[in-house]
Amino acid sequence: MGIVGIWKLTLHTPFGVQTPSLRINADGTGGLISPIGEAPLHDLQVNENNAEFTAHVPTPMGNFAIGFSVTANGDALSGTFTSPLGATEFSGQREA
Repeated sequence: MGIVGIWKLTLHTPFGVQTPSLRINADGTGGLISPIGEAPLHDLQVNENNAEFTAHVPTPMGNFAIGFSVTANGDALSGTFTSPLGATEFSGQREA
């Protein structure tokens, strides 16, 4: 199955726990989807079960470029997101 699909993420941020969805398409596009909208994935690089990308995420303090490095293991996802505040680990589960 690889990393292509829709994933429900759990990110612990300074603004509390966030649970956006991550969509990675087979054509090399995707988005980070939250209740306030969808941020397209930039510089998406997919290699079987791994991906790296950047998303410009809206926050109460303005838009931030957040870098992601993710690995799929079956229906589980893990990785790190890097913001101006540093790197933080996160997890996720396949939705589709």
